Amino acid sequence: MAKGITFQVGRVTVPPWVVDHPSFLRWFRSGDVPEDARITYVNDTLWVDPMSERAFAHNKVKTAVAYVLYGLIEGQNLGQYFGDGMVYTNEDEQFTTVPDGMFVSREAVEAGRVWLTGGERSEGDTELVGVPNLVIEVVSPNSEDKDTVWLMAKYWAAGIPEYWVIDGREEPLKFTIYRHGRGEYKAVRKTGGWAKSAVLGRSFRFVPGEKVMGHPTYGFEMR
Repeated sequence: MAKGITFQVGRVTVPPWVVDHPSFLRWFRSGDVPEDARITYVNDTLWVDPMSERAFAHNKVKTAVAYVLYGLIEGQNLGQYFGDGMVYTNEDEQFTTVPDGMFVSREAVEAGRVWLTGGERSEGDTELVGVPNLVIEVVSPNSEDKDTVWLMAKYWAAGIPEYWVIDGREEPLKFTIYRHGRGEYKAVRKTGGWAKSAVLGRSFRFVPGEKVMGHPTYGFEMR
């Protein structure tokens, strides 16, 4: 984001004094930003994501993942799953974004590695801060560089143990679990389409279903 420039995207006007991540957070938490604005600040660039999503390549995919993970995490009392719309900030690495999903373990909460805030935007629970155990992004045309390059580097630098990237824009859908490794994330090797999550202790895969309205569909399986 160019320093000292005021610009407007929809109903969001960025004041000229927003020149870095700390000043972005002061503005973002001030109550002047609509709660439904999907804003990412990363590498001194401000992204405003559109609300519209591809029905089957994005919306249905993240819903399928959330359905399975929420059931596992709640059923086993592993911690908390936060779906699409939850803001995530890491102040040490100076970025704020809105992932498609996040998992926070009970141990991470109890150890104080994650906490909720929101400033004047809410009752103080609209923004997760710290280091979650797992972050999920579903790639869309406008977010490819952000999800697969910029945020991947930031998530690794923040020390997030696992990063899931899902890309359903072309057939077959691509699903990759990345584990935090030395210097970068390392893709987990698949066996029969299954990828093992060390964080959740289970394996997962997408399986193709019948086409609906001319579009491919996928089921999300766990074992």
